[in-house]
Amino acid sequence: MVLSNGDRRCEVKKLGSYWAEILYVPLKPKVPKVILDSADGIVLSDTDDLKISSMLNAVMDDTRRTSSKLAIARKMLISCLMRQTEIERISQKSAIISSMLLKISAYEVMQSIVFFSGLPGSPLHQLELIRGALEPSQFESESISLALEIIGVERATTSVLRRSIPSYSRLAAHRYDRSLIEAKIKFLYESGMTADCYYYVGKVCSDILKSLDSTLWHTYGKLVQIGMDLSMDVEHIQRWNSQLSMAAKRLLNSHRTVITG
Repeated sequence: MVLSNGDRRCEVKKLGSYWAEILYVPLKPKVPKVILDSADGIVLSDTDDLKISSMLNAVMDDTRRTSSKLAIARKMLISCLMRQTEIERISQKSAIISSMLLKISAYEVMQSIVFFSGLPGSPLHQLELIRGALEPSQFESESISLALEIIGVERATTSVLRRSIPSYSRLAAHRYDRSLIEAKIKFLYESGMTADCYYYVGKVCSDILKSLDSTLWHTYGKLVQIGMDLSMDVEHIQRWNSQLSMAAKRLLNSHRTVITG
């Protein structure tokens, strides 16, 4: 491919022992589209005014980031499906732990939908993003509604936050970024963004708890219950668990990677 100032016809030439088709592409207007379509190409010659190599690297970086997000989203959904059996098994024995695991799965479903959409996935603005910028399919909308019901956003009040925020601080006592996250929580709380603050506190709590050994879940049971504002209704936990598992399966099936060759 040659970027050219003039209109020239395509040529076929022999380069060493190889035949090459040379395509002449008008210069400035089509460059971004051409670069995007040729993301797997090799730049043989560059110019100071175009910086094609830099443009190609940027496209490749974006492609890698997108591919990575899609892989993470699928991994999250698989984790949800693997977690379903454990939630079902312990729901009668420990409502706190089964409710905690279910809420973790609900956050992962939400995160996977955001990643599949290609939109930025910052937890701080995730709820606002889902409300405003996301354009989900009907099925994804149903999955979002189910996940938000499990997370309990409709229960968000300042009194609930006054209990859950200190519990988060205790769970995050040894985190290096604790002060930064607390500043974000304070911003949401003082801005009157109650639902967003509730969602964010639950999200960071779930991220902390996922990284802990399961024995600590029982040790900090009461702290976990308050920090994540967990529902203790076993019947609801079991029903939601079944529904969320079905949603995760459908999301996973609708975003399968197709490999051709």
